[in-house]
Amino acid sequence: MGHNQPTQFSSQEQFYQIPLDIEHNRINQTSESNRRSRKKWITIIICIIMAVTGQSIVRLLENYYFLHRNRSRRYGAWTQSLIQVIGFPLLAIPFLVFFLLSSKKKKQIHITSNGISSTHLAIIYPIISMYMFFQAYFSNLEHRLPFRVFTLIYTTQVLFTPIFSIYYNKTKFTRWMMVSLVFAILTGAFTLYTFSAGSPIYEGKKYNHRLIFPALCAAMFFSMLLCQIRSIFENLISLCKESSDRKQPSFAAVLEVLIFSSLIATVSLVLAVFISGEHRDLKRHMDEFSKGEFAYVRTMIGLSVAWQIYWVGIVGLVFVDSAVFSNVISVCTWPVVSLLVALFYSTYEQFHVLSGTALATAALSVASYLYLIHKDKSDDDDEATN
Repeated sequence: MGHNQPTQFSSQEQFYQIPLDIEHNRINQTSESNRRSRKKWITIIICIIMAVTGQSIVRLLENYYFLHRNRSRRYGAWTQSLIQVIGFPLLAIPFLVFFLLSSKKKKQIHITSNGISSTHLAIIYPIISMYMFFQAYFSNLEHRLPFRVFTLIYTTQVLFTPIFSIYYNKTKFTRWMMVSLVFAILTGAFTLYTFSAGSPIYEGKKYNHRLIFPALCAAMFFSMLLCQIRSIFENLISLCKESSDRKQPSFAAVLEVLIFSSLIATVSLVLAVFISGEHRDLKRHMDEFSKGEFAYVRTMIGLSVAWQIYWVGIVGLVFVDSAVFSNVISVCTWPVVSLLVALFYSTYEQFHVLSGTALATAALSVASYLYLIHKDKSDDDDEATN
């Protein structure tokens, strides 16, 4: 009488209880997967807009600067390189916002909060800053080469990035990725037949052919930079997968990488400016700027801000997908820049058939890679369902 009787379940109740639990878990997993997918696509769209906007503003302001400077004097290569990275303090505010948001959610982690050791970061950040240092310097040599020559050589980054991705990131290539890369190469080739309004135009004049090698180095260092940054994000993503509470990497990681790497690169480039003696020419360049000192300062500030917008977009694409995708977007932005240069500087450049062809191949390249991302997501959902 005093003993508790064990609870009895009918065979019908036991039959329905397990499938309902499985179905409930499956619905939750599908909902979570869809939420992450939407977040990824929103991030991709925002990063593409930032990359295109940043690079477009940079090239328009560079054209403005080189058209109104004293062309009889050599411009400061180290100073122009410094402009690419010196604006990194602007990233501090958005970094703190993302950092606080990820801390509140407790399901997102950034680089220094978990797993990746300080020793590892102390090694990897100087390496990234070294790539930024040389890429910034060598890429500024484009104004000592015909723009068409530099563009053709710089397009080799589309070949370098997949090669370095295999080594750094163990990237596996698919049919759609190869299609996207082929269209990206064609985009660079067709952009070859346009020129930047502020770039030197060599008609029958000889240029220093030794500058071809530094231009090739610029493409190589840019590719290595993207792949090395991707390796950091892959380590962070693997740590998230190993965690038991399904943590996700925070976008703060993008800003963190840029801030610390740009800080080291900025210090190095400031030293280079003083060692080379270019700091003595800054006042003269300002005085000789045909639009006035205020316009000169405004242009330099605009360039530094635009470069940061570009870097956040490009590194953000590395974070959300891969170095290859980021590189494809970077190259496919060139026809857009050429179109804008033709609109703003119509005296020097006209939009023609090859420019339109470059826009078409750029659209096909981006569309192919976006389809690849969509296809990979669908395949992952099918595997999870099965």
